[in-house]
Amino acid sequence: MAVNRDIKYINRDFSDFREALINFTRTYYPTTYNDFSPSSPGMMLMEMASYVGDVLSFYLDNQVQENYLQFARETPNLFQLAYMFGYKPRVTQAATTTIDIYQQVPALAGSPDFSYTLYIPQNATITSTTSPLTSFIVQDAVDFSVSSSSDPTEVTVYTAVGGNPTYFLLKKSREATSATINTTTFTFTTPQKFQTIELTGDSIIGILDITDSNGNVWYEVDYLAQDAVFDSIKNTNINDPNFSSATDTPYLLKLKSTQRRFVTRFLNDTTLQIQFGAGTTADNDATLVPNPDNVGLGLPFGQSKLTTAFAPTNLYSQIHMELHLARQR
Repeated sequence: MAVNRDIKYINRDFSDFREALINFTRTYYPTTYNDFSPSSPGMMLMEMASYVGDVLSFYLDNQVQENYLQFARETPNLFQLAYMFGYKPRVTQAATTTIDIYQQVPALAGSPDFSYTLYIPQNATITSTTSPLTSFIVQDAVDFSVSSSSDPTEVTVYTAVGGNPTYFLLKKSREATSATINTTTFTFTTPQKFQTIELTGDSIIGILDITDSNGNVWYEVDYLAQDAVFDSIKNTNINDPNFSSATDTPYLLKLKSTQRRFVTRFLNDTTLQIQFGAGTTADNDATLVPNPDNVGLGLPFGQSKLTTAFAPTNLYSQIHMELHLARQR
């Protein structure tokens, strides 16, 4: 018949384990073993068991400690805990500045001729002319043909003849980051679900864009289940005949459903992990321009679909990727 033993479970180090084993033996085996000298075989076994208990307690405490953000010490665990709480850590802090961009345009009937205006795409690189040479990346596009309260275009007279302007000077301001753009190519063999690659390097800021060998653009999302991204299109008659007359709306917000998505996460200070989704990209991407007037109309033929849940297939694969990275200079 089993006998209840008085066992303590709060011993944590070598001396506590050793003392507890000696007391246990003296209490429950007083006549079986009573030689507790340092050189006895019984003490050797008890001290070995105490050593094992001490080591296991140390690693157990360490593992429990690494589960708490305020106590964790291992760098990979700190990054994983940060992502678990929805925070995206940065491994470097690049210098930023405000850059003024100018363009000269000829006059037309006393006003700027906006048909000559330039469009500078996003992620354009500007390099200083003085030594040491410094590169800056302008993340937002520059369109001199539009002006709004959030993105004003300053217009001043540049030259005039007889009091009549001949050239105007247009000015826009953009925030620029001191960084350089590097390109890396990866080749994939057979399609795999949730393919993961790792990029290593110093002072990686993030991914600017990913394009595969077929020219398809891949979009970075917060999580792979996110199947739609927001983008902007110019408010022209071709893009939207209904709103092209609104002069105070130079761009329209569009919602694009895409199967080509990826997420990024830093594993440590020098390693950035990129994870893609799984499946096929045979389905065409759909571009939707949100319109409050169409809410509740349902699908054609008068069928109401307000209570129907649509789950688009989020499957995609890739063969060849070209990655553009921004690194702090």
